[in-house]
Amino acid sequence: MRAVNKMDEKTQLPPFTIGESIYTLSQKIDWGLKDSNVPNTWKVTKGEGITCMVIDTGHPEHPDLKANIKAGENFIPNEPIEDENGHQTHCTGIICGVDNDIGMVGVAPEAKCISVKALSKSGGGSYIGLAQALDYAIKTKPDLISMSLGGPSPSPVLEDKIKTLYNMNIPVICAAGNTGEGGVNWPAAFDDTIAVAAYDKYGNIASFSSRGDKVEWAAPGVNIYSTFLNKGYASLSGTSMACPFIAGVICLMLSKHKKQEKETGKNDCKTVKEIRQHLLKYTDDKGVVGKDNDWGYGVIDVDRLIGGDQPDPKPQPKPDPKPQPKPDPKPQPKPTPEPNPEKPPPNIPNNPPKKDNKNKLYIAIGVGFILVCSLFIYLLTREEEVEIPNPPYIDEDGNINWDEKFNQESNPTR
Repeated sequence: MRAVNKMDEKTQLPPFTIGESIYTLSQKIDWGLKDSNVPNTWKVTKGEGITCMVIDTGHPEHPDLKANIKAGENFIPNEPIEDENGHQTHCTGIICGVDNDIGMVGVAPEAKCISVKALSKSGGGSYIGLAQALDYAIKTKPDLISMSLGGPSPSPVLEDKIKTLYNMNIPVICAAGNTGEGGVNWPAAFDDTIAVAAYDKYGNIASFSSRGDKVEWAAPGVNIYSTFLNKGYASLSGTSMACPFIAGVICLMLSKHKKQEKETGKNDCKTVKEIRQHLLKYTDDKGVVGKDNDWGYGVIDVDRLIGGDQPDPKPQPKPDPKPQPKPDPKPQPKPTPEPNPEKPPPNIPNNPPKKDNKNKLYIAIGVGFILVCSLFIYLLTREEEVEIPNPPYIDEDGNINWDEKFNQESNPTR
């Protein structure tokens, strides 16, 4: 396509639809934040310390944004800097709507936004006004820029200014456009910007979302609830809503890495190239495998991007335990000896069995046998007394009568 050098080329808002206008006192967390688990990341960071410049239809006047916004410059002649269209008010709310229990809350509810007006209340503008707004950004040096606008032709002047911002490590996030198959608008189609497509809560790419090889990521962009004119709220659809969603995500990521830098002295998320690498690292592929014209690389897993890459906490030294005073030993009473337990009597059956009569007979026979044997032994062993009679020729005194002795011996039968 032929490059356009005329700086009066028109730029404008991508066509968008207003689903509903609401006035509410209760805070709503929109489906896009829930779908990406954004509230779960707020325990790590809410975007504090990060400033995003929003180039759009003017400075919002809304109580749900007041604490987080600052008026910048106005590049639309004959109009006040305030937003009379509602588009910038809605986009700013998506980025940094305050977490205050009323209305809605943004992706990065403690980030700050600088409002720059480069589009009129009708939503139209020129490349001249946009170039001036980019010059103001180069001078102001915000952390990032969000632009939900576009034109049908490239401009070398705009491309040079965006390249300057790229070299300053300031990412420029742009809406891809709402032309469907008509291709990605400029400045989103420049190599040094990040082009964002839109999808709905059912996980489908929006029918109006511009397709093309310049699309890098998709974000919630259908029926998105945010701040609007007259201190109210509205649900709008368009890649204009997806663009500030990604801007809010980058606010969270930059804030997280700045905190880490203070703690560790290291930050590997400073350049636009590094920012892209971090986003890609935590991207879930959608559509056909790999990068495609509808989804780009896919959808960023914000929960893992912010919460899943935390450095290990530094171990805290354990305090030395305070010495505890030792209590005075109390005299312990001597244990009294316990009496030995009496041995239980042997188990005697209550009804001992009666002895058999045969046992008595055997005992009697045994005793009798023993007695007989004892008597027999006694008779065998005792000395029998033998009386030896004195011969008749010997008297009681032992004197021998020799005549008598002679007569007996000579007559033995006597």
